Amino acid sequence: MTLVTLFFFAHQPDRLKPYDARRDTAQVKTKDLHSHFFEDSLNEEIFHKVAGKCYYPATQLILELINQYKDAPKPFKVAYGLSGTLLDQIERYDPKLLDIFKRLADTGLVEFTGETYYHSLAGLFNNERVEFKEQARMHSDRIQSLFGVRPTAFRNTECMFNNGIAATVQSLGYEGIITEGVDWMMEGWKSPDFVYTAPCGLPVLLRNYKLSDDLGYRFSNRDWDGWPLRAETFAGWLAGNTDMNTLLAIDYEAIGEHMWADSGIFDFIRHLPGEIMKYEQLEFSTPTQSIRKLPTVGEISVEDYSTVSWADKERDTSAWLGNEMQRFGFEELKRMEELVKSTGNSDIIDCWRRMLTSDHLYYLATKSMSDGDVHAYFSAYGSVVEGFVRLHTAVLDLQHRAEQFLKTKQ
Repeated sequence: MTLVTLFFFAHQPDRLKPYDARRDTAQVKTKDLHSHFFEDSLNEEIFHKVAGKCYYPATQLILELINQYKDAPKPFKVAYGLSGTLLDQIERYDPKLLDIFKRLADTGLVEFTGETYYHSLAGLFNNERVEFKEQARMHSDRIQSLFGVRPTAFRNTECMFNNGIAATVQSLGYEGIITEGVDWMMEGWKSPDFVYTAPCGLPVLLRNYKLSDDLGYRFSNRDWDGWPLRAETFAGWLAGNTDMNTLLAIDYEAIGEHMWADSGIFDFIRHLPGEIMKYEQLEFSTPTQSIRKLPTVGEISVEDYSTVSWADKERDTSAWLGNEMQRFGFEELKRMEELVKSTGNSDIIDCWRRMLTSDHLYYLATKSMSDGDVHAYFSAYGSVVEGFVRLHTAVLDLQHRAEQFLKTKQ
């Protein structure tokens, strides 16, 4: 028996406004700081574009399939990882979309995983990971309030993983963690299609990046030797796997937004459950169900300075910390933690946390070739320099306002 776990990530950041010298001296109440720093009109525009192409049609399709196969001997199941900033935007811009996700939760066949609320790099701050823990708890509370159940499996921002992160996640009560099945971790007999443990004992599920990327990246590529990919073909590939668990983890926006409807991706998803159910040895599962059902077969150990992720060819942290601008921005934000939190002001803290969102550093990457193209595609700012100016000036402005706020309290 091979368990098949279909897992979708979905996230939207709060994009920063362009720098305006007048902003630094503007008198702004703390309750208005969000609109002072973040470009809500652009965020709403992008949200509605993605919602129309992906969130609505894809989520409605998944709900239809869940209901279609809910009484099957081995029903269709999926998992979602929804960032807190995306959930905020759904509630802000289109609450009806949230109702569809709630209907998915009500089926009992959909799992919602935990993560950092602000999709941040807080797991890399220091060994104590205070901010990481706070964001993880915030996200867990939000999932509980919206969907009636606390997450039991954790997927850190962009699948970032090391031994320290695993131990921290375990201390928060999670049953397992999801990360990338990076090649260098698969020495000897190892395959991404088993359940392992971190050195602390926390179970680890690995993303099968080859099969996941067939769906998330290569599906619409007419130069790929697997094109056009049919659901029956892909189900056959899955059936040919004799290992215990295949985790297919995909950027949700790939469905309909990165790969448009005319690529055939919606028809593929529509037919995939039925094709998989034709094979007796295949069964759908959620991450937590796989962790509970399958034995662990070995250890996955990643030292804290060798952190892995699912991003770019390197599958490390270089997508966010690969150049001096990125590392400078990261250190600035990390250094502000004590100052910002000492204000005790929820609006100041929230703005700082939204600046922590990993996208702001991702936009500053200076990689070349295909990875550079991907970074440029996701950036809403037009250039690396513009991205750096927006982040750096916003951070300095917020720091100044936090300092002034403290002075008025004394």
